[in-house]
Amino acid sequence: MRRVLVLLPLLALAGCKKDESPGAAKVTVDYSGFLPGCVQVSARDEGSGKELSTTVAGKGERTGGSLTVAVIAPSGWGTSIQVEARAFEQGCDAPNPVVTRSSPVTLTQGTSVPVTLSLQATDGDGDGYVSVLTGGTDCNDTNPGIHPAATELCNDVDDNCNDQPDTVELRLGQSCQESEGCEGVRACGGNGQVICNVPLAVMAYPDVDEDGHGDRNAAPIAFCAGVPQGYVVSPADDCNDTNASIRPGATELCNGVDDNCNDQIDEAFPELDTACSAEAQCAGVYVCDGSGIATTCQATQTPTNWYLDGDGDGFGDGTAASSCVSPGAGYVNAGGDCNDGNPFTYPGATEICDGLDNDCDTAPEGPGVCPGEAGAWVSRDVGASNQEWRSIFTELPGDVVAVGNQGGTAVLTPGSSTFQTNAQNCGNASRGWSAVWADMANQGRLYMGSSDGHLTFLDRTQNACSETHDILRRVKGLVGFRHEGVLEVHGVTETSGSTDQGLTFRWTGGSGHNALVFGSNTVRHLFDVHGRSRAVLFAVGGTESGNSRGRIYRFNPTTLQWDSEGLENVSDMGRFRGVWVVNDTLAFAVGERQASANPVFQWNGDEWTRMTLPNTPNESLTSIVAFGAKSIYATAQNGRVYRYDGSEWQVVFEVPGAVFNDIAGTSPADLWVAGNDGKLYHWPQ
Repeated sequence: MRRVLVLLPLLALAGCKKDESPGAAKVTVDYSGFLPGCVQVSARDEGSGKELSTTVAGKGERTGGSLTVAVIAPSGWGTSIQVEARAFEQGCDAPNPVVTRSSPVTLTQGTSVPVTLSLQATDGDGDGYVSVLTGGTDCNDTNPGIHPAATELCNDVDDNCNDQPDTVELRLGQSCQESEGCEGVRACGGNGQVICNVPLAVMAYPDVDEDGHGDRNAAPIAFCAGVPQGYVVSPADDCNDTNASIRPGATELCNGVDDNCNDQIDEAFPELDTACSAEAQCAGVYVCDGSGIATTCQATQTPTNWYLDGDGDGFGDGTAASSCVSPGAGYVNAGGDCNDGNPFTYPGATEICDGLDNDCDTAPEGPGVCPGEAGAWVSRDVGASNQEWRSIFTELPGDVVAVGNQGGTAVLTPGSSTFQTNAQNCGNASRGWSAVWADMANQGRLYMGSSDGHLTFLDRTQNACSETHDILRRVKGLVGFRHEGVLEVHGVTETSGSTDQGLTFRWTGGSGHNALVFGSNTVRHLFDVHGRSRAVLFAVGGTESGNSRGRIYRFNPTTLQWDSEGLENVSDMGRFRGVWVVNDTLAFAVGERQASANPVFQWNGDEWTRMTLPNTPNESLTSIVAFGAKSIYATAQNGRVYRYDGSEWQVVFEVPGAVFNDIAGTSPADLWVAGNDGKLYHWPQ
């Protein structure tokens, strides 16, 4: 490739005419063995000494090339000129050219004289620098990495051709300091790099808690003169370097911390966070107990206060039991019952006419609660003066039935103020009904037993009796309920045909042979029976002589027989005349006075005991009705009604000379008493 350059003075370019030039020269510059970085071509007038020059970048291959420059002598020059070519390794600003060639030229006006200048040098390694042997600066023309512009490496070679050894240029042997703080000397390292040659540093890890284990999360630090306190060379496995108790090999505690640095927490206590039963029967989970060596069950529920509700009114009394589940049957969440033996007395209850504080506001009923403001017992004439009402029954207010001698029956229906008496086919004047129970689930049908052994039922819709059986025994008590959906009326008799013995029977209410089943075990004279189911069913009576006359029997649902309650050895006990079951854990029995001992017994769900309370009636009692442990009413044969209100027994009604045979009621504000002389008594009026 050739390049042509016309050498003209600047002023001549502006006004010189071509025919005024003394002549021109065509200068060809050949170069071989190298590729110059820059070529300077000049022309000098031999006569005047004036000179023109230009620079051209070298073109071609590494081994050579050429370029052409046209020289037109300016006006005023002579015909004798000197042309010269100078080759430089890199740029024309270098102090010395690599090679120079010149030649004299005689110009002829109107022609161009050819001139060739040959430049020869050697760049054997092709690094752009000519060997010093051929005028260049490359001190090793066999290695392209060695030349004046090369980086001086630490290799005992003059890489940059400045004639300085590495010891001088790279300051080898001089002192230095590494970042770790260790002092050493500068020396050659790998790949020609200069390193600070220091004594072998010891790498150590911080051990802030000085437990012998370095911080596994910290970078190691080099130490040149021994490892100081607070650092360890190994192991670097401490997961918490601020606590000496936490390190590999430590005992894993129950504390929510990885004590032994195995990346597991509390693994020695697998029960953690599993379900358990905490105190007060609350659901909970196992947590650490604070000691670090054990777990405890921590409740996840808040316990509730439970109160024993003795009367079933939804409110309890006494000390609360704190638990997440009910302690058992009979417990409720509401307390504050001011009389937990009376189901009609509790906070917020409606005041009824019973002379007591039903709503627990410390005051009895106010005006308008009782008829006539104060309330009173009222006598109802139901039948002739020789009518003896021997048994009475009620389960719904305003629905009352009574039976007695002379075939007498009396039925009061809700909404009516008059008893309907003397139903048809219920016996003549010689028939004495002594027991009655009404099936309120069957239109109030009456089941009756007589003192001469007749069993019958009275259908209210027809106001007529239908006799079913004649058992020839004095029936004294009836009570009924449904067992597995089938009506079952249990009855007792005073006599059985044997001396000093009574009889029990189960009656479905029908007239067929299979409708009546007699008990096969021996019992004493029986006067009453009561219960809510086969599970809690009692019959009472006793023997005719002795100091311990009273007997109580309990129905056995498994054997279907009656078992004695074991009162045979209780002294000063007369025969029992009445029994009442309140619930599955509470019942009462009353009877004849014996040796001045009170005739009231209580059953607590397990055993019978004599009640020892202030003013317990010390006379023979004929019947009892109870609504709770502190709401009990009993009749005495000599015309008295006793009440127990939780504090004492007291007479609440008395008719001198009268005979009270039976008592029934739906509440303390709805009581009925059956008496002689055709009288039925009701509280309140």
